[in-house]
Formats: sequence, C-alpha cells, structure tokens
Amino acid sequence: MGQSYNVQDCVYAVIKRKDGKVAVARTPKGIVLLGGGVEDGESERDALYRETYEESGYQARILSRLGFASQYVNNAVKGRYRLKRATFFACELTEKLGPPIDDDHELIWIPLDEAHNSLLRQFHRWALEFVR
Repeated sequence: MGQSYNVQDCVYAVIKRKDGKVAVARTPKGIVLLGGGVEDGESERDALYRETYEESGYQARILSRLGFASQYVNNAVKGRYRLKRATFFACELTEKLGPPIDDDHELIWIPLDEAHNSLLRQFHRWALEFVR
C-alpha cells in the first residue's frame, strides 16, 4: 500500500537585486525562498505578502507570476508526508515594516549561483532558473 500525502498549496517569492544577489531565508532546516503555505480563504497574493513580511519584515511587491511546481516533502520521524503545490512569483522588497515575525528566519542576500546550490528544496532551485 502506498503512502498517503496531504496537499499543501504554497507561494514563494523569487527576489533578485541588480547586483545578482537573491533574497533567501536561513532557517533551522536550511536555506529556503521566502514564502510558505496558503491559509484557508487566503488568496495566493495575500499569502505571499503575509509570508514575506513574517519571514523578512519587508513588504513585497509582485512583479510577475513565474510558474508552478510541486514537490513531495517527507518527514517520517514526525509522520508528515506532504505534496507541496507551489506558485512562484518574481518580486521585489519595498518598505521595511519591522522585524520579522518568524524569529527562526533570517533574511540574507547571496549570489544566485550560491543560492541555487544552497536551497533546501529542489523546486526552489527550479524557480531560480527564471531569473538567471
């Protein structure tokens, strides 16, 4: 019998500055793009604005939709098996609104190639291909 997966809809921001560096979050699990799960009743755009603020303290502006990708994420120790269905957006950070809400996320800017090699999730690496 196969494993049962919970579906989680997600949104992520791909943010690249003119100097070629991209915004990522350093977390206890590893390096990830800013973003996360869409809550019940929330639009993708509202989820992206909320997640970006919670993880960076900045307001985001969406420039365009880049694409869609999915990835299976397994945590056998916790008994969590998810299919993360994600929409990726090209964004820029605008106004600093305050400190990040998620105190275990640190906004860092790293060169695109380093980010591509460091990102925890394969579908995050895939999304960076749009801004090369």
